[in-house]
Amino acid sequence: MRAMKSYKNGFPFPVGSPSFILPVREDNLLENVRFLKDRLDLVQLLYFGRDHLDEVMSPRIIRELRTIREESGVVYTVHLPADLGLLNPTGPREDAIDVIERVMDSTASLAVEGYVLHLDLFDPCMKTPAPGAEERGVFEAALAAVSARMGERASGILIENIGYDMALFGELILGSPFPVCMDAGHLFFNGHDADAFMRLFGPRIRQVHLHGHEKGRDHRPVSALDPAAVRRVMDFARAGSVPLIVEVYSEDDLNLSLGFMEGLLA
Repeated sequence: MRAMKSYKNGFPFPVGSPSFILPVREDNLLENVRFLKDRLDLVQLLYFGRDHLDEVMSPRIIRELRTIREESGVVYTVHLPADLGLLNPTGPREDAIDVIERVMDSTASLAVEGYVLHLDLFDPCMKTPAPGAEERGVFEAALAAVSARMGERASGILIENIGYDMALFGELILGSPFPVCMDAGHLFFNGHDADAFMRLFGPRIRQVHLHGHEKGRDHRPVSALDPAAVRRVMDFARAGSVPLIVEVYSEDDLNLSLGFMEGLLA
């Protein structure tokens, strides 16, 4: 039995992690959720690859996830596949939206609190300059296409900032039905202004991701960040009781991150 401390109801906002903390081979997603369910308030179910969804979203797995939720009270959020290419102006955008719809339909019984979506094509490591008319048109068309298909369910899809500065598309997002997932770790890693991001999107932010970076590597322990910057993100989450996902991918990094954050509450 692993000795990770329970942080359930331990922060003034719901706290969670991805469903990839333990490096187990069999039933990876389920074994991770079983490990995390009594230690954290929520778990981010990782559905990263559109061609591998059956491995993590079979009817058996969905039934097991529902049972775990009902017995433990753990809350689920879903990270949609990161390879949808919705900002590809010549790509099969409707096929990508089919994938989103399939995930939402298949997980409907799990009472998921938010489906996190990358609007991706831009190089995630590139610090994008101010977008021109063509880039803005592609971005707006992607938002419109997903919104048109999903209807009222669009309000459950959270647009996450990745490598480019999503604030440059702020008025397009604010004019859409989509809420926002603020990945503070991406903001810090790419040198973007996290405080300005919080001011711009404010109550539209329905989920926060937090992770550090070291020596050019992202998704490192939160303890690698400036404590004052982490406090400001935690204060934002506290003010709105916004769920915060510590987006690291090992038990040691998760323990280190949560212990560091706990120390900042004092």
